[in-house]
Amino acid sequence: MATLSFGQRGPNPNTPCMSAPRSVTRIHLVRHGAVAAPWHERIYGDLDVPLSERGEQQSRALVHALQGQPIHGVISSGLSRTAYLAELLADQAGLAAVVDSRFRELNRGAWAGWGRDQVEAAAPGAWDQFWAQGGVFPVPGGETLSQLQTRVDLALEDTGRAFECREVVVVAHKWVLRACLCKVLGLPLESSPKLNVPHVGTATLEREPGHAWHLGHLSWDAMGGWAQGVEV
Repeated sequence: MATLSFGQRGPNPNTPCMSAPRSVTRIHLVRHGAVAAPWHERIYGDLDVPLSERGEQQSRALVHALQGQPIHGVISSGLSRTAYLAELLADQAGLAAVVDSRFRELNRGAWAGWGRDQVEAAAPGAWDQFWAQGGVFPVPGGETLSQLQTRVDLALEDTGRAFECREVVVVAHKWVLRACLCKVLGLPLESSPKLNVPHVGTATLEREPGHAWHLGHLSWDAMGGWAQGVEV
């Protein structure tokens, strides 16, 4: 079965092309597009927050960049902001998008849906700390980044087995990508807030049979596409 390398450099570095060895399994982790404006100053985590018009445009741009490429599977976290891109991409590839809720964003517990005033009323000074520390900050009743990493690791292993020696796109979330990057790069989770993951940013994990995952490519191009040749 043919496999592909998303974004191998050629005349257009943002256009993916086929060249992946048959022995390599690749999981392309993609963050969803930008969310609707009312949520920009609120904590939402795994709430089902809608995309903005810009987020939909970003998603369509990525799908356009992958037009005609043989993708073997498409998975979303099940939240609408990931399902939008996943369903468009799956439809273009003649596939059915699959949901794996283990790729959902961090659960924000008691603070889910809160803005600055609510957080400050409950814990003065916590708003700035939360945004400085992100997923590392302990939210009352919320999920820890370590817990997220554990469930995502299990999902990656299952996905890798299901698509061995093929390529699959997983549309997920910022903290999911950060937890994955920390794992494959050997970084402590405390370093995760320093890892910038823009909307529609992508991290490609690769492995050969019997080996661990490693980071193959990164693309932080907001218009989509994978960029090979980024040295990490």
